[in-house]
Amino acid sequence: MVNVIGGIGLFLLGMMMLTNGLKELAGDALKKWLNRFTGGTLSSVASGTVMTILMQSSTATTLLTIGFVSAGLLTFAQSIGVIIGANIGSTSTGWIISLIGFKVSLSAMSLPLIGLGVFTQFIAPRDFKTYGGIVTGFGLLFFGIDVLQKGMETAQDSISFDSVTAATIGGKLLLILIGIIMTVIMQASSASMAATLTALFAGAIDFEQAVYLVIGQNIGTTATALVVAIGASVAAKRTAMTHVLFNVITAVIVTLAAPLLISLTKIITTAVSGSFDETIGLAIFHTLFSIVGAILFIPFVKPFARLIERIVPEKENALTRYLNPNIVSVPAVAIDVSFKTLIEITKELTDALLQMLAAKKVTEKYDKRLNAVDEAIDKTRQFLDSIESHSSRDRQKHIELLHTIDHLSRLTRVLREKEMLESPYVQQKLTEKWIDVFVDMKVKLQDEEELKLIETILQNASTEMAAERKQRREEYFERTVANETEIEVAVSKVEAVLWIDRLIYHYWRATARMNHYTALNNTKR
Repeated sequence: MVNVIGGIGLFLLGMMMLTNGLKELAGDALKKWLNRFTGGTLSSVASGTVMTILMQSSTATTLLTIGFVSAGLLTFAQSIGVIIGANIGSTSTGWIISLIGFKVSLSAMSLPLIGLGVFTQFIAPRDFKTYGGIVTGFGLLFFGIDVLQKGMETAQDSISFDSVTAATIGGKLLLILIGIIMTVIMQASSASMAATLTALFAGAIDFEQAVYLVIGQNIGTTATALVVAIGASVAAKRTAMTHVLFNVITAVIVTLAAPLLISLTKIITTAVSGSFDETIGLAIFHTLFSIVGAILFIPFVKPFARLIERIVPEKENALTRYLNPNIVSVPAVAIDVSFKTLIEITKELTDALLQMLAAKKVTEKYDKRLNAVDEAIDKTRQFLDSIESHSSRDRQKHIELLHTIDHLSRLTRVLREKEMLESPYVQQKLTEKWIDVFVDMKVKLQDEEELKLIETILQNASTEMAAERKQRREEYFERTVANETEIEVAVSKVEAVLWIDRLIYHYWRATARMNHYTALNNTKR
């Protein structure tokens, strides 16, 4: 049993390293892939399938999908197709193990991979260390299967499924329950599938027992999504519920039609391999399970989406609606989501300023909006702090956003100076000269491609305001000396000019940093 537990542990460690490496390496590619290939239901299914095959984890794909929907990169209807595809893609693990795992010496193949991967992580440049993690993950994954296989050969006497027969309804339900528990404990359907295939190969269980374990494992894999959805956004809850309903409904139908599917599996396996190979047969059954679910759900994606939307109704979106912890593991996407949030914060600040100027006073609503902005800035800062940017471009984009947050924080402090906001000198100056600049900026912020123009407009405004500040400051004090105005009036006017200067400057620097970000984002690797 020690080897069985150790083999599962090595498999899970390898899977974790492989998945994390691929997510980090393919962050930008995943985002572009989703934007390009998730237009319709079939293309969404294909995207989910390919993503899961690449990452070897349907759970990872599901969690990323939840994050992408929350980030606005995917619509909810598109996410349903991706989840269907993820279930199809998850069957690739069974194929790899059944076709390779029991046919070649995995230890002879895995140990060199582990050595090469670890060596690469130690000596390679920073941008290439991820490749070492991926190679190490592959090696550990295969080594774990090898250890698990040897452990099953010696432990099959102590692991008895003789009393849990698949010939009775109670036995079938118990096997399904065991499959659910296996996946919940291991937190990976791939690992539980590997354990089931190894037990089948070692003779610890028979083919029909393995079939019902696989059905349970497909239900158990939804547990992670359910946990992640607790306290998460509406989009996350909807996507998690989609995953649960899809897998549970498919499992019920496959269980009822199991005898037919088992017979079909045996026919296909015999046609493929010339005889009935049980491990290949289990991989085929797992694939049929997912294909049956896809056939059932694809024609009804839109009605199914509307049903879920009614079950989990939409709530008012907050400024931080895009910030989902599930996408932190994909730095390129998490950074892009942070950028979108900062755009929303800048829009809200500008809108609050314009409404205050229209009302000509600071209202309770204005204070509440600034409080919401302060909270959003803090959450965005914390979100950015949790991202580990490894590639040089991601690090530079990360830095640009931190500079943006710094200027937006300073901007909110400027906008909280109530005595200045209610000053007639500020109101008159902003209304007469600069109000059109802020109105124009608010309109252009709707299109991120206009950031370059916004930066230019605000840079010119800041330069002009800086020159005016120097000139007017001197003029106001000269008038005071000449007894043409009172010192209190001159000081108030100077403070008003300084306040407007700070306001425009921080707007300019924040948008300049965001424009630098978009320039980096559009630069090819």
